[in-house]
Amino acid sequence: MLISFIVTYHNEPEAFLQTCIESIQALRLSPEEAEIIVVDDGSEVPPTFAGREGIRYIRQEQAGLSVARNTGIKYSQGQYLQFVDADDYIFPTVYEAILEQIRSNNPDMVLFKMTKKASKTSKITSKNTSGPYFLQHRNLRAAAWGYAFKRKILGDLRFRPGLLHEDELFTPQLFMRVKSLVELDAKAYFYRQHDGTITHSSSKVIVQNRLDDIHFILNELRSLNEPILKRRIRQLTLDYLQKIWTLTHSFREFRRRKKELRKEGFLPLPVRFYSMRYFLASLFE
Repeated sequence: MLISFIVTYHNEPEAFLQTCIESIQALRLSPEEAEIIVVDDGSEVPPTFAGREGIRYIRQEQAGLSVARNTGIKYSQGQYLQFVDADDYIFPTVYEAILEQIRSNNPDMVLFKMTKKASKTSKITSKNTSGPYFLQHRNLRAAAWGYAFKRKILGDLRFRPGLLHEDELFTPQLFMRVKSLVELDAKAYFYRQHDGTITHSSSKVIVQNRLDDIHFILNELRSLNEPILKRRIRQLTLDYLQKIWTLTHSFREFRRRKKELRKEGFLPLPVRFYSMRYFLASLFE
């Protein structure tokens, strides 16, 4: 089997899930080439079309997104894996470019772009590199749905249960294993923003947990002692500082957490031109 689409679902509107599934089914893939695995992470009500032909439905007790994705990995049979959140969908005509790369070049990973508005096919350019090179020279978007990758490069790598920003820990480690990476200038994924998601929650408990998780991930990535992760760690440090303020609007909380970063050696940020935002922050931090 060529590719497994792992769709994680938890109480999203069923209409979103249906749109997601239909976008995958619209691809020019035979049943022998692709499978759709829907992992229901303890939704209050199972989707009505859970047992529809062509969809493998797995229901588990609520354990979080990391465990749901790990469940999908466990039961997948495809050479390649593609994660899709149930409230998002892919653009079939654009995603065909990813499948073409997989069929013709057999890379470890195909990286592509997302959009928050309608997308259509256009001239698509590609770049060939490796995961370690990308980490050292490019800015990483850690979202796990932003790439298709060979299952065999995973080894024992899995998503860490209990984290709210699990992609930030998983993706850099996966990239370190990628020997051949094709980066496509193709907006193949629709990212839907709506109320009800964790990233839009204003709950003080969730906000604190999100910030604590990013802080934890920074230390976990640094503990790997991999020089190629320095750029990613520095940029994640800046992202963390920005989120402290935007999520809490508290000078006290900002100063407290910034003091922790300085004590742990994440600050000051070295002056680098990774991006204009990073460059300015490193000058005035």
